[in-house]
Amino acid sequence: MDYFELLQNRRSTRRYTDEQLSPEDLSAILLAANAAPVGSNLYKDLHLTVVQDRAVLDKLSEAAEKRWADKAKMKDIWGGAYKPDAELAKKVYDPFHGASTVIFVSHRQQGVQPGIEFSNVACVVSSMHLATVELGLGSVLMWFALECMRDMPEYDHTDLLHLPDQFTPLIGLAVGHPEKPLPPRALQQDKISVNFI
Repeated sequence: MDYFELLQNRRSTRRYTDEQLSPEDLSAILLAANAAPVGSNLYKDLHLTVVQDRAVLDKLSEAAEKRWADKAKMKDIWGGAYKPDAELAKKVYDPFHGASTVIFVSHRQQGVQPGIEFSNVACVVSSMHLATVELGLGSVLMWFALECMRDMPEYDHTDLLHLPDQFTPLIGLAVGHPEKPLPPRALQQDKISVNFI
């Protein structure tokens, strides 16, 4: 598909089957990560952790489950948009939406170029996200579970990621086979404000 078809088919997937990714698909997604642009070409400042162990994902979900149960906090975060559907409200909240694989993108702590870590991980996770579309898979960016662990250190289980020293997980990508096909979306040019100088 061409690039704009790829964008039309890019959707955040929040329901997955139990089927695991094939090694070929996982390899292609990791290749896309390594093809992403990175500031100053410092790929050594990035690290990927592929988690396919449900027990580990369940442990990494604990803080998000606690946050989800705090309705007042969730309303503060999402404002009037906070309306969990009835089916989801009955379940234990899974920030990874049942995906078979979650890829965490971590960055080395550094003070030389403040903020570049966020740019770098955004480029890497976006590249992987688009690769999943090309492969016919579903994916969704994962911020909430990591944010909750930072906010509630007593439930911080990022040690389970076995990261190299000085690395912090900043974002993740849940990937899997969508429960049902997601229809293409219409592209809009007015979602982000623009000014011309």
